[in-house]
Amino acid sequence: MVRAIESKAAPALSVAVADEHGLRWADAAGQADLERAVAATPAHLFPLGSVSKLLTATVAAKLTTRGVIDLDGPIARWMPGLPVQHRQTTLRQLLTHRGGIRHYDRAETDMGSAGGAVYMRFYASEQDALKLFIGDPLVATPGAEVRYSSYGYTLASAVMAAAAQAPFLDLVAREVAVPFGLASLKPNDPWAITPGRAGRYMNDMDVKLLCASLAESAKPQLTDGWAKLPFDNPAYCWAGAGFLMTPSDAARFGAAMMGSAETAVTRAERELLLTPVTAATKGAPPLGLGWRIDADKKGRRRWHHAGATPGGCYLLAAYPDQRLSVALAGNVMTMKMNVLQTASDLVDGFAG
Repeated sequence: MVRAIESKAAPALSVAVADEHGLRWADAAGQADLERAVAATPAHLFPLGSVSKLLTATVAAKLTTRGVIDLDGPIARWMPGLPVQHRQTTLRQLLTHRGGIRHYDRAETDMGSAGGAVYMRFYASEQDALKLFIGDPLVATPGAEVRYSSYGYTLASAVMAAAAQAPFLDLVAREVAVPFGLASLKPNDPWAITPGRAGRYMNDMDVKLLCASLAESAKPQLTDGWAKLPFDNPAYCWAGAGFLMTPSDAARFGAAMMGSAETAVTRAERELLLTPVTAATKGAPPLGLGWRIDADKKGRRRWHHAGATPGGCYLLAAYPDQRLSVALAGNVMTMKMNVLQTASDLVDGFAG
């Protein structure tokens, strides 16, 4: 932990390990708020980034087992007004990145682009978010190939909300936060007063990625290696990258996937989430619903997902044979450390 902070992996780093009985260990180092010199603690909340997709997939599994949605039926059943290219797409395809929907383009993540980056805009409704991509041509035939897309998760969340007749954020609270006992799980709402939310920052690599088209004189100037992220509104991708949580709660959520008498995931839901649907590709391991399913360098099975979003980097990795779940987070997007190897090293220590 100390070495990671000294090497400037992030201003703050928070790590937790859990098993099916609860939290085993948690620690934090560095500063959650550089301006106020607030030391990071395990209670600080960090942006999940794409780890949010695991929450969305869990909502889908629960709605499926109750018959509210059908993973393999055309999504036009619930959203008949969709453009024709999406009407035969299924939720299973969207949740395994096979919906043919594009991911963000370079201009959408660039602060200097016309209209500003997508994470710096205001979205009055779910329809505003859908307008970003819903009319665009598909990049692949639905079901044909894996093409990573957070926008695909935005569409999936709209479909689930329509089917359940409830706002998507309410579904996450009802189906995940409450039953799993995740008190820290919250939308990363820029307008909300959220106690314990870690400050969000950029390093040199983030500035290069997020400010590419800005004139050099307009780019953020780093102070001791950091600049403050000016604004982040994930309302365009709640389902794909929009939530906050402590690593302690995230690790417990991952451990719940392994099953126990107290788990909030049923056997049927676990099979939906963790049965591989796709084969490995050059860009991705086999995918269940949300979860990536493979093995570490020592051959140990793991279920995992990482997330990198403006102001935050996260990893959740569950090792079912070792009965351990590891979560780690930092408050820059491009954290200069190998998070999967760090998780593997922690499993070495706790598995005995």
